Amino acid sequence: MNIFILTEEKPKISVIKQLIEIYKSDFGASYTLSSKQSVIPIFKNNLFTFTYKVEGISVKGIDSILIKTVSGESSFMDFLFYVQENAPVENSETETPLFAVEETKTSDDESRNTGVFQRCSKFVYIKPYYTIPLYMLYNDELELRESKKPSDTSIFGTNMLLTCGVKIVGKPIAKWFYKFNTIDELIDFKNSMRKPPEGNTPITIKKDGDIIYISGRLDKPKNEGKIAHDPNIGALTMISNTLRLLGWTGRIIITMHGVEQQYIDNLNHGNKFLYIADLLGIELENITIRHRFPMADSYWHYEMSSEKMASILFHVSCEYVGLKEVYQNHAGCERGYFKTASGSLLTVPKYCGENSSGNTIALENKNTPAMNKRNLLIPDVIMRDDERKIIYLIEGKKLSTIDAGLKEIQEYDDIEGLYVRKYFPGYTIKRYLTIFGGRHTSLVNDKILLYLSNNGTTIINDAETILKEKIKKAIID
Repeated sequence: MNIFILTEEKPKISVIKQLIEIYKSDFGASYTLSSKQSVIPIFKNNLFTFTYKVEGISVKGIDSILIKTVSGESSFMDFLFYVQENAPVENSETETPLFAVEETKTSDDESRNTGVFQRCSKFVYIKPYYTIPLYMLYNDELELRESKKPSDTSIFGTNMLLTCGVKIVGKPIAKWFYKFNTIDELIDFKNSMRKPPEGNTPITIKKDGDIIYISGRLDKPKNEGKIAHDPNIGALTMISNTLRLLGWTGRIIITMHGVEQQYIDNLNHGNKFLYIADLLGIELENITIRHRFPMADSYWHYEMSSEKMASILFHVSCEYVGLKEVYQNHAGCERGYFKTASGSLLTVPKYCGENSSGNTIALENKNTPAMNKRNLLIPDVIMRDDERKIIYLIEGKKLSTIDAGLKEIQEYDDIEGLYVRKYFPGYTIKRYLTIFGGRHTSLVNDKILLYLSNNGTTIINDAETILKEKIKKAIID
């Protein structure tokens, strides 16, 4: 038997260990750790098998812990955990994961709602596919402030998760959180919370006979009239789901949502909110949904098209041979911290600009006063080779988007100046692409550091001789 972990994320040993701990504590498994744990890509006949193996963790009765990259057909939990002989089959009607886990590193100090609400819809969406234990894993690399009372938003969201049967891991529960017992208790708690700043639409709940009205915007300023507000999608669907589980059988109508009829009429397919709305019987006030938006037949598929297939392979291989992660934000994956040489973890903002002296500064948000405000462009992964004092800035692209990638890697002066050169003085900085797709047998551009073809052929740039020789060691054949 093997453990198969299916994920959209770059495999992290810290999270894998917590998944194995869940397997131990809730399913009776036992395991031992060696002095070092690592993740390694598996090659056969010099071809990457699109599978990673975990070394240094031995689970009783398990031959190997294997990781495969997948994508959800729509909303997807971060990890599906299987225990079986062979790799899970796409769209199988007989294979079921043992449990599913959603991971977050966001604390109250970073965001009041991202850590709970933005992920809430995932716990609703998975239910029609699998009847399995669900976990919310808090894996914050920053210190969790257990003595500080969480925000009301955090308490409300966590209480709903508990009411819906989600198990919370990595965050203290007993002191601040509890299950809601009645519909009125949930409504009273939400309506007693502090209201948002004037001009924002608050989420409020009103029961009127056999109808519950829930206010909350689903559009965003840059996507007016469209369903695009992820935190509110999560909040409104989780509130509705919790109300149903507490016994509400009447209508649920979302008000003040901002969605336009034309947007709904022009949709050729649904999105995660409309799928869940169809599942739970949620209505949008003054909007006619003329046809159903049923959920996809399958929950996930093996990923074989994303640019992150090559950038994650590069990242994992580099870590295995001793390079250290500075930053990661692979396509469709979590946005990591910037890790300094001293071990400090810095949250990288989304914007930058110039101050009155003309110096480039990082902006906490787009409203921070500055000139020439712009997005702070960041590569998919930054790795450091301390032995040779080299920093690699890597942008992952598909074969079809090489030209865009070549342009992007010319635009990293801001991240270099604000962070890389500041925290790693004396290092040589190199900018490269990793490329996935097609069936080439050689690199098509000297700015490509690693190329991964559709059949698993992996080519590393000869100009990086030492790194190439190191990465060759990161192979199980």
